[in-house]
Amino acid sequence: MKFPTRILWGGIRVMVLFITLACVCNQFAHAQSTDENISLTITDRNGQALPYATVIVESAGLTYTADAQGRIRLKPTLFTTKGTRLTVSYLGKATRQLTITHDAAAKGKKINIALDDNNLYLKDVQVNATRAPRHSNSSMLIQRNTIDNIQAYSLADIVQALPGKAILNTDMHNASFLTLRSALQGDLQNPLDAYSRNKLNDYVRNAAFGIAYVVDGTPLSNNTNMQLDSYGKWGGIKMFDRRFNTDNNENVGSGNDLRLIPASSIESVEVISGVAPAKYGDLSSGAVIINRRAGLTPFYGSVKVQYDIFNASLGKGFALGERWGMLNLNIDYLHSTRDRRDMLKTNANIALNATWTHTISRALAWENTLAVDFSKNVDGLKSDPDATLNRTRTDRQNLRLALRGALSPQQNALIDGIDYNFSLSLSHQYDMHEEFIANNRLNLITDAYTNGVHETDVAPPYYTALLEIDGKPLALSANVEARRTLRWSRATHTLSLGIFARHEANHGRGKIFNAETPFYDGGQGGRGDRSYQYRNRINLNQYGLYVQDKLVLPTAHGTLNATAGLRLEYQNQRFAASPRINMMWALDNGLSFNAAYGISYKIPATAFLYPENVYFDRLVYSNYSNNANERLFMYKTKVVNPTNPNLLSPYTHSFEVGTAYANSNFNTSLTGYLKIDLRGISSEAVLDTMWVQRYETVSQPPNQRPIYAPKGNPELIIDYYYTPCNLLYSRDAGVEWIGNLRNIKPLGLGVNFSVVYNYSLYHHQGERMGTSIDLDKEAVSGIYAPTKNSSHELISTLSLTKQIPTLGLIFNLRLQNFWFRHFNRHGFDIYPIGYVDRNFRRVYLDEQQRKDIRWTYLRLKDNEPVNISQPIIIPNCHLRVSKEIGKQLRLSCYINNVFNYRPWIERQGDRIYFNQPPTVSMDVSYKF
Repeated sequence: MKFPTRILWGGIRVMVLFITLACVCNQFAHAQSTDENISLTITDRNGQALPYATVIVESAGLTYTADAQGRIRLKPTLFTTKGTRLTVSYLGKATRQLTITHDAAAKGKKINIALDDNNLYLKDVQVNATRAPRHSNSSMLIQRNTIDNIQAYSLADIVQALPGKAILNTDMHNASFLTLRSALQGDLQNPLDAYSRNKLNDYVRNAAFGIAYVVDGTPLSNNTNMQLDSYGKWGGIKMFDRRFNTDNNENVGSGNDLRLIPASSIESVEVISGVAPAKYGDLSSGAVIINRRAGLTPFYGSVKVQYDIFNASLGKGFALGERWGMLNLNIDYLHSTRDRRDMLKTNANIALNATWTHTISRALAWENTLAVDFSKNVDGLKSDPDATLNRTRTDRQNLRLALRGALSPQQNALIDGIDYNFSLSLSHQYDMHEEFIANNRLNLITDAYTNGVHETDVAPPYYTALLEIDGKPLALSANVEARRTLRWSRATHTLSLGIFARHEANHGRGKIFNAETPFYDGGQGGRGDRSYQYRNRINLNQYGLYVQDKLVLPTAHGTLNATAGLRLEYQNQRFAASPRINMMWALDNGLSFNAAYGISYKIPATAFLYPENVYFDRLVYSNYSNNANERLFMYKTKVVNPTNPNLLSPYTHSFEVGTAYANSNFNTSLTGYLKIDLRGISSEAVLDTMWVQRYETVSQPPNQRPIYAPKGNPELIIDYYYTPCNLLYSRDAGVEWIGNLRNIKPLGLGVNFSVVYNYSLYHHQGERMGTSIDLDKEAVSGIYAPTKNSSHELISTLSLTKQIPTLGLIFNLRLQNFWFRHFNRHGFDIYPIGYVDRNFRRVYLDEQQRKDIRWTYLRLKDNEPVNISQPIIIPNCHLRVSKEIGKQLRLSCYINNVFNYRPWIERQGDRIYFNQPPTVSMDVSYKF
């Protein structure tokens, strides 16, 4: 399918219309375009300009970048009579928030904003995630001080600062993903294990896949990850690493692997768990917006050491002069060994980032940034020294180019600003497993790609089996947004219109398998392995436009803020409309009320849209001989395409209400949410039949092929394959209570707390087939109603911070309590709702028939619902200490589970522990 361009031209026409309307509105609105703009100058405490500093106008949701002299000019329409809140930030400096009224920002007024060095000698250093309704009412902001305090290795550690997230030991050997506003559980054998991040089911996979990740305005995608064995063969569960017991890198059809985003280059993270603005698409469960470190700084380095992890990073910001701007470089290296006795499970990664920012035109306030990112794992080929030959290799490397910028015409322009972002990402994903095979089972060579009976031979007596999966995901994205701020009576409107397009493909060689050297679990008697080419087959296209109005309306006792937008997009060969609105009424006394609603769509992963064929191979004739001329084997192959051409994009309805209160020393918020996910993707088992005619030897001429004939009547063989379907329904609801007390005098103690209750319900919308098949019965297999699963949990976190600014010393103690966790499988019914007869037709039963003793053999034996509750309250405690020595050296240490409290219960003779063992990590940071 060619990449469509009609929507781009249509979007350009809409943008022209937008400019025309802005011009017309300008005649009636009090835009005052002839007024002089407000000039801001960002400096350090010594008066030295901070080039390319960032200023966020909170009420309008706009971000501006200063020029090489640290200057920014803002339109007077952005400032209201009750004040406009600005957030000013710069790498290595403490973020400053201030409110500027319209009167203070009078015509021609120049304002200087000075930033302090960011160190522990400052008072009230924030080391917790905070509620910051920047892009959404539900936004949580994690600043650099918080990242340093938790001594994060990657984004996987950073997101543990979010309310309701368990604080875990760093794990670099399991694919780490994020889910928002959901109560997760493990498998049925141990659903209370909250500390396992690799127990995937359809619900967890959809929840993680629905989160959008945006780095400096560039989307990160996992849509075209095809590093799986065979979806139709295993049902999307048995991926490459699980099949061969290597490190768990499984995140196909799931969220981005957070281990691959190093924490050293991150300046801040904003997590939107509710309704995202219309600008952000291809999501159903929220968004994670990552801003990286970029600014003029001296050399800075950090070394983190844990028992099994070593991490080193280095960075510097270079001034290239007024003409050429600024260059920022970062490098990060990490090595981890899961178990020194198992050399197949090691992990080493390196990441490089270069960001060049410069001014193209001062007259247009045109700031442009080019970013180059490269990451690669460098652990190479891993071998098991205790095995005859057992080697595995996992390569992940990525090159990403991103061009972004903003221009803000200053004089009598019809548009206040234009933001643009273009990116190209090319990845190489490679998985290999090589194993020595002693062919005692007489594995056959099955290499047919067509239906029918095929002749073959037995594999060699000793050989090396090799399976490779080679993927090369390619992603191209573009986003252009124009905006205009208008004053209409007392209201201020910030209008935005954007067009976007994304093209994604996988140009890898695909699954590479040599049929002459099969593994034990392939070949005769089941579903065989085949090669599968990705190149020129796998691609996704998305494009569309969005329009948004951000309203700020002063009222008698406060200010009403409303952000309403509509996103129109074409994805998965269908159009989708996503209306979204966030509203907040902030009273002058610090009390506020908010509500939000939105719809969002997530395109299915290519692993679901382009599954490889399933090959059913059945041995029909066997004549073994040491003489190759006499030896003959035959097998019958049936090829099944598990593709579902009617697979739709999952979508979500999100509702949110809340209230908040804030003053100079205390703030708190209470939020309730409801999220309904429809058309989630899950695996459906499909019954498949194949008639197999066996053959027997009639005679064996010497040194010639045997003569064979049919043996008996054809035999009906039944098997399953899996296909993706939109059958998953889930509903999540909960309450979040978050608070922060800046300083308890005279103790000088800061308190941050969160209490989160999550409830999740999920089930398949449709019937399910029984696993027992008997061709001798009238009912070959039963059909049953779906089973519903639900879980809920209550988690609280109390963070106590004691800072001694004169010593540059800070202590942080985090107390986390798991008050209860509960898993319930309900709606389980032992009686069938129907059956499959001998002709493989579905026959349905009414309420009276399904309980008839005639169908007793179809009844399920497990007639008790699973209902498991956490038997005890589980507390845990984590300590973090940081000491600044001078203004260059910082020493930090953290201890997870500092008191080594590990409660346990006994179940079926096994101990189940609820807390992880203590872990100690050290961090040394130095600014040259």
